[in-house]
Amino acid sequence: MKLLAYLPPLPPLLFAVLTVGGLASKALHIALHIHSLPFLYFVLYAPTLVLPDLLVIAFVRVLLHTPSPETKLQWVWACLGGLLSLIVWSASSIQFGFFMQTGAEVAWAASNSFLSDPAAMKILLSGISTVCAAATVLALVAWLAHAKLYHWTGLGLQAIQDLFKGSYKMRYTLLGVPNKSWINKSWLTTMDLRTVRRIAIAVSLCSSLIFLELTRPSIPYDHLSGALPLTLLDAFTKKSSTTGGCRQTPMKFPLWTDVNTGFMTNSWSRPSWLPQNPPPGFSHYEHSPDERAEKDNPAWYLCNDNEPGFYNPKTDPLKISNLGGDIYEPLKAAFNEHSVEIDHVILLTLESGRKELFPMQQGTPMFDALLESHTEEHRDEAIDRLVTMTPIAQMLTGEYSTDSKGEKVDLSGANWHDPAEEGMGGLNVRGALTGSTLTFKSILGSHCGVQPLPVDLLEETGLEIYQPCLPQLFELFNRAKNPVSELLERDDTASGALKNPWKSVFMQSITDDYDRQDVLNKNMGFKHNVVKSTLTSRKSKYRAKGEEINYFGFAETELKPYVRDLFEEAANNRTRMFLSHVTSTTHHPWDTPDDFQLEHYMGDQGNINHKLMNSYLNSARFVDHWLGEIMTMLDETGIANSTLIVVVGDHGQAFSEDNKDMTGTYENGHIGNFRVPLVFRHPHMPRINIDVNATSISIIPTILDLLVQSHSLDARDSEMASALLPDYQGQSLIRPFIPYLKERHDSPIETPSDIDVRSSRKTQPKEGHRTRYNWNLGIINAGGSMVSVTAAGSPYRLVLPLKEGFEYVFSDLNQDPGELHPIKSWTMDDLVDDVLSKYGEAAAEWLEDAGLVGKWWVNEQRRIWGYREA
Repeated sequence: MKLLAYLPPLPPLLFAVLTVGGLASKALHIALHIHSLPFLYFVLYAPTLVLPDLLVIAFVRVLLHTPSPETKLQWVWACLGGLLSLIVWSASSIQFGFFMQTGAEVAWAASNSFLSDPAAMKILLSGISTVCAAATVLALVAWLAHAKLYHWTGLGLQAIQDLFKGSYKMRYTLLGVPNKSWINKSWLTTMDLRTVRRIAIAVSLCSSLIFLELTRPSIPYDHLSGALPLTLLDAFTKKSSTTGGCRQTPMKFPLWTDVNTGFMTNSWSRPSWLPQNPPPGFSHYEHSPDERAEKDNPAWYLCNDNEPGFYNPKTDPLKISNLGGDIYEPLKAAFNEHSVEIDHVILLTLESGRKELFPMQQGTPMFDALLESHTEEHRDEAIDRLVTMTPIAQMLTGEYSTDSKGEKVDLSGANWHDPAEEGMGGLNVRGALTGSTLTFKSILGSHCGVQPLPVDLLEETGLEIYQPCLPQLFELFNRAKNPVSELLERDDTASGALKNPWKSVFMQSITDDYDRQDVLNKNMGFKHNVVKSTLTSRKSKYRAKGEEINYFGFAETELKPYVRDLFEEAANNRTRMFLSHVTSTTHHPWDTPDDFQLEHYMGDQGNINHKLMNSYLNSARFVDHWLGEIMTMLDETGIANSTLIVVVGDHGQAFSEDNKDMTGTYENGHIGNFRVPLVFRHPHMPRINIDVNATSISIIPTILDLLVQSHSLDARDSEMASALLPDYQGQSLIRPFIPYLKERHDSPIETPSDIDVRSSRKTQPKEGHRTRYNWNLGIINAGGSMVSVTAAGSPYRLVLPLKEGFEYVFSDLNQDPGELHPIKSWTMDDLVDDVLSKYGEAAAEWLEDAGLVGKWWVNEQRRIWGYREA
């Protein structure tokens, strides 16, 4: 009871909570973008930014006013005002908690998808401590200021009310006195000179605010003026994908190209190599456009032209094929000697797998940032500890690190040692970029060779994947081996291994419920899955023995008996294995099993708490050790020499050590989230380092090319693989990569007005040769807000916003490889001008082209996927 005596009256406290929460949220919102606002413009338009918040505050103050005597209706209004106050307080606390965790702000439009996903809720709840801390601080400030805020706001509203009442009396007097002496009588008798000045000031302020509101630029000020709780309405505007209706109308490619970007009518014919009953994924090979229209729905057609809307490599202006080029000479020699056997394929996807950690070595922006956390006298010790963190990655890539003395690191303590001869080991791609910083969209690129749909989260699960995925390709080979098949005769000359059927298995030690991954796995063609539910089922052969280590499930080591059984089956039975395995320990919160010895990689220098980075580095070391266990099991079961292992990161992971403004992948376009490892490991393939900016869409073309060129397929399978290979968008990495082409053009570029982001400064190029880049497009988690645009053969990079509230970002990765000093702007024209002055004409022209290509690509991906918002 004594405690209750110290509590303030409820309406003033609720009002103070709304006022403090709303204004604090607005201050944070503006602070996150103030660096990109011209100072004079910010000062000029600042009143309009807080005007919506002031109107909300005034509205709730009226609702919480409790006159005497109180009425039932007034209680209803008071309850509504209290509810709005609690909503604003909660939302503001979430914004501050999210900011303290990631450095970013909450996108309420995507929150509905997370709230409906139990696994995603665990991610959100991981930051509950910071949200509670923010809520406590806001509530404390509100408690301290509640009386004055409630009183002052009440006085202000009363003054406005009195002002309007006085104005009404004045008008009534003027209308009631027809003689010309009204100025000396009525005006001065109804109000004094002070009231007149107040009216004049109020009218001037209102007129100025209205003028500024009407004349200010919409970008970015409309976004910055959003006020709680109105911005929460975005959470109820979630749209989902549908296959109904028509496909999106294609846009003309905005740059000049000698590729015919129109559709090729009447060009369909059923391939001779296709079995009678192909597996899912081959519908556009199996059925003609007319059959598809009758069989499925009109979504595969442009309604007006009745032409196919699915992906056509012959009309893709972004596709550059290198299949006409020769294979690398060392590889050609190995293939001719028939020393490379590929009976099995393993695709390892490293969660949050940054290239700088695979392997960790000196000379990268990340390594330099890590060293800065140590004092000068301890840096040699830190170097020696860091370079021994990922020894398995060193052996798989062939990128061996050097210690503080410049000597090759001693890897004798690793749990696996590479038995391959010197100079052997396969392809190591240095410069690979992910196609998406959202894991499952990235998996679509590596497993299916497709580019993602630029919308939030995994809406692709409601659509048909527009290219066959790896499990479907291997199932196609199995269907062709069916004795019932009348299409091709059985190849009796093939070796025993080539006659064996493929078995595709997906394994991960965590749940597959998050963001419909179970649906995605089914759509990709996986029939055998080992996931968290397998590890916890009483019917399973091997149940998990350890504790769950993160939101999603267990450590990868719980899969070890399942992996060993699969390897032994591949070694002893008549099957060819395709294993897809996704690691997860390197996902936030980066916990490891209790029996895993942690190392201290970080020092205590700087203004950053390095705890999170240290946890991430230890989780990377744990995964590296797990890869060593996989390689050991391959050696022990005797299939290492006939297994192709592909290692790729799904995306990177940015920390405060990379970028002090933002961390994580969510709506963070930093280059640290895009650089990933890409390795094609085989002990009998020569070691070749490939320095190209390729993406994971090159994985399927490379695997198919390897299977064909190494004679690891029988005649029928080889024919099918060779026919399918040119249809994929990516280039094969066993041949020299083509970063760009020089094409002759004799006419100006025609730029469609609906996607014109080209600056008025730009002049059309003269006749001659023009560079046609191999453009790399990547979406930024959660998918629908920003696109990363790069081009192989160019150091420039553009982060292109797809909706308001995000800035254009340009960087030159040659001069700024860690992207520490990018150029940001709210408009493309302003960004082009800034880039022109700092980097010159060539960079500015590339930037303009990149903006056009990115806008076109977004529309094209929606058309190819058959995406329509419902």
